[in-house]
Amino acid sequence: MEHDTPIDPDTTAASDEASDTTVELAQMVERLAAERDEAVAAKMRVQADFANFQRRSVENESRARLGGLSQLTRALMPVLDHFDLALAQDHAKMTVEQLAKSIEMTRTELQKALEHNGIARIEPTPGTPFDPMQHDAVMRQPAAGIEPGCVSMRFQTGWKLGETVLRPAKVAVAPDA
Repeated sequence: MEHDTPIDPDTTAASDEASDTTVELAQMVERLAAERDEAVAAKMRVQADFANFQRRSVENESRARLGGLSQLTRALMPVLDHFDLALAQDHAKMTVEQLAKSIEMTRTELQKALEHNGIARIEPTPGTPFDPMQHDAVMRQPAAGIEPGCVSMRFQTGWKLGETVLRPAKVAVAPDA
């Protein structure tokens, strides 16, 4: 004998609701897993891009350094040529004036080569306001007609490359009264 059990509508609705929730959760888990995989892949691409950027930066820096050194070396070659010419002279027949002229010409050529590459002299004259960014005060020295805080004497020329001071000029500064 068959036993008919009545179907409870509340139980069926709860079962359908649980089934829907399970499906929604499974879809959410799949979506979150896909987002995670996408984020991991994006992170790996960014890391690879950064590693490539670092490698290119090192290569570019090396190329720029080599280019700069090559340019400076080419500019200094005529200076070396002047030295070679001076040294090739018969020293027994050279006068002191000729030697001095040779040194002066070589120095001029060197100065032109440096200036062509952006290297300039820092040559403060007496009365120039003291600039601690370009001058190195080695002593206080009063001088007639020089205001306090100004250069009273230059001991050594300074050098700069663009705005970067390679060596400050060594100076004496007029003391405050």
